[in-house]
Amino acid sequence: MRNKLVILAVALALVGVFGAGCSNKSDEQARKVQAERERELKNFTEGVTPPPKPQPLPKSQVIEVPDSVKGKYSAVILLIGDRRTKVINKFNVKLGAEAAVPGTDYTIKVGEYLPNWVVRGKVVSSKDNKPEDPAVRAVISENGKVVFDGFIFQKHRTPSFITDKYAIGLGGAVAR
Repeated sequence: MRNKLVILAVALALVGVFGAGCSNKSDEQARKVQAERERELKNFTEGVTPPPKPQPLPKSQVIEVPDSVKGKYSAVILLIGDRRTKVINKFNVKLGAEAAVPGTDYTIKVGEYLPNWVVRGKVVSSKDNKPEDPAVRAVISENGKVVFDGFIFQKHRTPSFITDKYAIGLGGAVAR
């Protein structure tokens, strides 16, 4: 069972190194945050702890979508993994729209899509339009209460949003 949970966590790991493109101080802090999330996830998959808590988006963070990205994408493809049945389903959500997450009590509102996510100081942006480190801004609510407010990544090692029952990740984007 433990191996299956580890395999599921890896299969749902739709995201890479958290602090790509950060300054040295920010990069070090991002590595610490990622290491802590990985420790929490390992303990969670072994049944030792509850799911890791997502890191909230700092209020001071500014999101800038470069001109090379604006208007190029209409929607994102999200993946919802049921941790009990090991079934992963895809669903599309238009950028700027809110949708029910199939089979759950969650709703998700997606914002900006950044194909090559980067942080420069307090600005979150995209290096270019190449999907090398894709991320989408998302707010996930359960029965009207916000439970996640941040970015969902495609290539990081741990899922951006994970609970006892579900993991939600980014599967890609839909070009216009």
